[in-house]
Amino acid sequence: MSLRLDWVGHDAAKFACEKWHYSKTVPSNKSNIIGVFEDGKYIGCVIFGLGASPSLGKPYGLGIFECCELTRIALNKHKCNVSKIVSIAIRMLKKKNNNLKLIVSFADPFREHVGIVYQACNWIYCGTSSQSEIIKLSTGPSLTRRFA
Repeated sequence: MSLRLDWVGHDAAKFACEKWHYSKTVPSNKSNIIGVFEDGKYIGCVIFGLGASPSLGKPYGLGIFECCELTRIALNKHKCNVSKIVSIAIRMLKKKNNNLKLIVSFADPFREHVGIVYQACNWIYCGTSSQSEIIKLSTGPSLTRRFA
């Protein structure tokens, strides 16, 4: 089994997220998208971006270009460990941005995600984000509202 990661465009990310990520969406902000290939076949991507808040690094004393968010891991069936894929993607991102000091990510407990990938990568757990309220519309998806 051969594994290769390489930079890909928005179309590749859109395909992977719509097919293989539970949210079925691509983050709207400018992103760094790394495609994942096993045995020469595209199996998805890892996406890093500014995240939902431009002040993501502020609590850590970091500026906008020193901190980013791992916003998506959108993979089809794969043989390689996700932790290895994320590790390689982070090394690629660090080469592209020497100022990067921190990567943040979130696990969605409403989707029964507890951060297994982040635990396997030895990330530091910093607790839960602010409280959220789920609003279910009569027709359409659930919306989440965060309270500061």
